[in-house]
Amino acid sequence: MTEYLKQKFGLCGKSALVTGASRGIGKAVALALAQSGASVAVHYQRSKEKAEEVVKEIIKMGGQSWSVPADLSDANGSKELIDRVKEQWEHLDILVNNAGDMVNRRPLLQASNNWIETVLRVNLHSTLYVTRDALPLLLKGRLPAVINTSSISAHNGGVGGVSVYAAAKGAILSLTRSMARELAPTVRVNAIAPGVILTDLHNRLSTQAGLESLAQQTPLKRNGQPEECASAVVFLSSDASSFITGQVIEINGGLWMG
Repeated sequence: MTEYLKQKFGLCGKSALVTGASRGIGKAVALALAQSGASVAVHYQRSKEKAEEVVKEIIKMGGQSWSVPADLSDANGSKELIDRVKEQWEHLDILVNNAGDMVNRRPLLQASNNWIETVLRVNLHSTLYVTRDALPLLLKGRLPAVINTSSISAHNGGVGGVSVYAAAKGAILSLTRSMARELAPTVRVNAIAPGVILTDLHNRLSTQAGLESLAQQTPLKRNGQPEECASAVVFLSSDASSFITGQVIEINGGLWMG
């Protein structure tokens, strides 16, 4: 790697917190950030064993990592998470708000108050809480960057019983732009909007026939992999994107061309 690439794309000496990092896109992001030189805090809610596997993988490759549990649907959980990060680091350079879940597919007519509240808290409130609580650490960071995870459903409404999830992901796009203005010029805030990415979320909530149909509708004629989202996060975390804020990178193989 040339010195230019190391300076612009390398993350050596930077600290990164990735929420929802025990599996799927979050896991791929944590590994990619570590491979680029960052020290990584791997957040999880329930999947302790899987989070520890990510930590071990990072350490095995020569990186620095540790896991931290928290329920981010609750404001107290966010505070506990950031308090634990403060115990390890005096500053935070990269925050990846990846925690989120469809929870399940449910038509609006069958959506209870509790279910709606859960989906909003898991996806939208968690991003708000963690960013707010992490700001004092981010303001001490070196060219600090926040990367939020939205979704193609923020644009097209998703498919089959995900209206509340789509609404939350749409709100994250607006939140990203608002935070980018509010926190400039010190903190950059951007987002990624994955399309159909083959993770255990789709294993739980989508059919194989449905996934194959979506792949055929995609100009690149396939669905995506978590690592293809992670590459974009590394770019948005690096000095190579130093003049980019308030933007969203669409990672969907051309399925959405707004």
